[in-house]
Amino acid sequence: MRRAGRRGSILIISLSLVAVLSVLAVSVGRQLSLDVRLTKYRLAREQAAALARSGVYLAIQRLARDEAESDGKVYDWLGDEWATPPPSDPADGPGGWVVPAPAQAELRIHISDEERKLRLNDATLQQLARLTGDEAVAQAIIDARDEPDAAEDSPAGTPPYFAKNGPFTAPEELADLPGMTPEHYEILQGHASPYPASTEPLNLNTATPEVLGAAGLTERAVQLVLAYRDGPDGAEAHEQDGVFTEAGLAVLQTLKDAEGVDLTGTEDGNLLSSGLFGVSSTVFTVVAEGVTAHPAARARVEAVVRRAACGEGLPEPCIIAWRER
Repeated sequence: MRRAGRRGSILIISLSLVAVLSVLAVSVGRQLSLDVRLTKYRLAREQAAALARSGVYLAIQRLARDEAESDGKVYDWLGDEWATPPPSDPADGPGGWVVPAPAQAELRIHISDEERKLRLNDATLQQLARLTGDEAVAQAIIDARDEPDAAEDSPAGTPPYFAKNGPFTAPEELADLPGMTPEHYEILQGHASPYPASTEPLNLNTATPEVLGAAGLTERAVQLVLAYRDGPDGAEAHEQDGVFTEAGLAVLQTLKDAEGVDLTGTEDGNLLSSGLFGVSSTVFTVVAEGVTAHPAARARVEAVVRRAACGEGLPEPCIIAWRER
């Protein structure tokens, strides 16, 4: 009986050990499986990030080779090479294209013109007020970039506010201004830019209707410009677009010939032929997104590129801003 009892005890202990070891084995197996999945995701995320970074340099190559047109003039428009996908690649919206990559991955690239926007660092109070619809917000932008003035600061505010008193270097700086609402911020982010220099005019071929109006053109003049630019095939197609190939008085002659309206001597005509408007662009935003399928991962890079030398020793085009998301 004692031997049988001992054998029973040993059996129970053995079964208990087996049960414990089984639980440990399952736990270790699950942890290893989770580690494998996390490792695969991290590798996919790195692959997506590498694709996105490479997309910026692919876009830079496209910008670098798109300079003079076939007529020898230099101008940029919405049907230009940088703004349209290659014919052999599937389109991913205006100005974007998709590049297939190994292992069911792909690279999506979109290029947009920063000189279609108001120059945030030297736009006038009137221009900013017309754009935002709020003179107080426009004044806050002016106060943030002008000479120091203690009256512009709010040290007792919640949170305290002190004007930057210098040029904006990134759109995100606008979010800190007093009176700035999400609606104002969205408008400014879409139609004003801190990146173009004061010597780089608004591109009349790409400027948005909101920017043309904010710049001071009347609704009639804005519609004339858009009608010429869009051509008979409308805003979405570009085969029949009109393109301003020269700035200055040539703009008025182009509109007179194409639309039958002579703006010479009018306020609109004086503005359109002034140095405020040009026909080519130097600064562009590149959005490159790498996407993998198995496992699903996504990485995004936003870069601001200047299609000109940024300084001694820097390549041309050069990168002046870079964000990874």
